[in-house]
Amino acid sequence: MNIPIPAETPDPNIDKPTLPETEPQPIPEQEPPGTTPPPKEEPPSTMPPVIV
Repeated sequence: MNIPIPAETPDPNIDKPTLPETEPQPIPEQEPPGTTPPPKEEPPSTMPPVIV
């Protein structure tokens, strides 16, 4: 029985392909320190008890 030989070997870097060299991504402008808004308070994960 002959073993079929694939016409093309699969790319070993199929999950992480090597990307061609491109221009570096511009660094996003960061807000200067002291201007960041205060963190929002997260709502409680449980519902408050309902008084009937």
